[in-house]
Amino acid sequence: MARPLDSTAAGAATARGPLQVLLCTLLALLAWLPASRLDGWAYDDREVLENSVVQGSLPTLQAFRQDYWSHLGAAGHYRPLATLSLRFDLALHGESPGGFHRTNALLHAAVVMLAGLALVLLGVYAPARPFPWIGLALFATHPSLADSVAWISGRTSSLSALGGLVGAVLLLHLTVPWRDESAGRLSKVGVAAGLGTLLALLAKEDGLIFAPLLVLLGLAHSRRAAAASAVGALAALVVYLCLRASVYGTPWPSAPHAPLAGASFSERWLVGGRALLEALRIAAVPFAHPLVYERSAVFDDFQPWLGALGWGAWAGALVWGWRCVRLPATRGAGLAACLACAAFLPLVQLVPAGALFAPRFLYLPLLLGALALDEALRSLLGRFAPWAAALMLACAIPAAWWRSDLYRSKQTFYTEQLRQVPDDAPAHNELALALEEAGDLPGALRLWQRALELDPNYGRPWSNLGRLALAEGDLERAERCLRRAAELGRGNALAHANLGALLLRREKFAEAASSYAEATRRAPGMAHAWRGLGKARLALGDYYEAERAAWRAHELGLSSDAEVSRVLRECSPHTNIRTY
Repeated sequence: MARPLDSTAAGAATARGPLQVLLCTLLALLAWLPASRLDGWAYDDREVLENSVVQGSLPTLQAFRQDYWSHLGAAGHYRPLATLSLRFDLALHGESPGGFHRTNALLHAAVVMLAGLALVLLGVYAPARPFPWIGLALFATHPSLADSVAWISGRTSSLSALGGLVGAVLLLHLTVPWRDESAGRLSKVGVAAGLGTLLALLAKEDGLIFAPLLVLLGLAHSRRAAAASAVGALAALVVYLCLRASVYGTPWPSAPHAPLAGASFSERWLVGGRALLEALRIAAVPFAHPLVYERSAVFDDFQPWLGALGWGAWAGALVWGWRCVRLPATRGAGLAACLACAAFLPLVQLVPAGALFAPRFLYLPLLLGALALDEALRSLLGRFAPWAAALMLACAIPAAWWRSDLYRSKQTFYTEQLRQVPDDAPAHNELALALEEAGDLPGALRLWQRALELDPNYGRPWSNLGRLALAEGDLERAERCLRRAAELGRGNALAHANLGALLLRREKFAEAASSYAEATRRAPGMAHAWRGLGKARLALGDYYEAERAAWRAHELGLSSDAEVSRVLRECSPHTNIRTY
């Protein structure tokens, strides 16, 4: 148990570091606030904004009752705080991407500021140690964080960190200096730990790492404070799991479309090790790497020894951290290294995840490892460490500007992806969509055809070719393409909804109803699929099912839709259940 300090020592300790915290926060703004000039949507930014809660057509509390991607099909992502942050941005900025990018930059700067404040408070327990501004500044400006800061949808990482750090700062405020161990103060410590854990988890699943962090912060003072923190964190975890269970029917995290869902544990272990090795590489050299890894050569074909090497590097960092823990002067850095290693575990396929690897996976490990990085650089470079840090920062900030610009639009995003992975069929498909939006239909058509050459069993290009045929009035060709898309994209609810729309237009009502029903089965939150199902059922004279589908569309945010109102109105005389 640490020896309590008097208020004079605490005041002297907490007076150290505020200027460095301010400097690091300003560096974060300097590196990432220029992203607010980006004037487009990248990757899946537009898709996430289609959520009815984000649009404001459903009540705020609905964010806690559905999957983050419920409008397109459940992905196992329970992130209500991320949904609500996007709703706030849309209400504040409308359809201006710059406002969303600005919010991302400010969220990241707030994370840096709160992390710095927590480190200032922790300085009470090590008043002789220099403030770890080097590690914090490198985290603030690290170019690989563009995936979390410059990409609008990537804000889940910074939101999760922000929630956990709110709890950490509150807990440290209560325990530095420790005034008493009354039941009232211990209960406040538990509330702080519970609040931080719950906020972190409601923003992103890997926010779970803040639970052990908050317990360790309590342990920095006393076992009773650690016990109170543990009770609070455990209570928050139970609340979170109950909320998940109310949405998914089970409290346990899952990814319905995980790439390695059917792989053996040994295969997932090797892929996870390769992900760890790639994380180490881009942490050191954050430049030449794909934006989407699933089809990159990193996981396409690699030697098993690379996976073992990745786990070896992870184990080496863990051993170094444990050795530091055993020395009082470096105990904080050692614990930080251990936590940073632990932060990778939910993301390395030990339990199949929805992505093999992504640069945004580095956000929490780099944040938690900032103290350890600072210690390592000071140990290696001695008095030259500040000069080396200044040089690294001078390189990192322009690199952050460059990486941010890749998230300017879908076109810039997927152009860079194809530069890194030329044979990426999904990237060809998405770049084609960007060209279509820009009016370059011949270019889009070439890219869709190229995507099918690379992967003939990829359904999305067929769906887009069907849309083009429909726009040209060639209904026969459109139906062939959309049927092929639905056949190949069995898990793609949108493909079935698109086919349903075409069949409805061709007055093939029974088949349209079947396609829409499949879409709603795969994506129960897809409002327009329920609307289409209601229209198809109405055309078949199935008034009860038509009314049920239309009311579901109404509940999902289409309350003012003219077609939904028409279906309900025409069904009402036949059902005599509801009037509209």
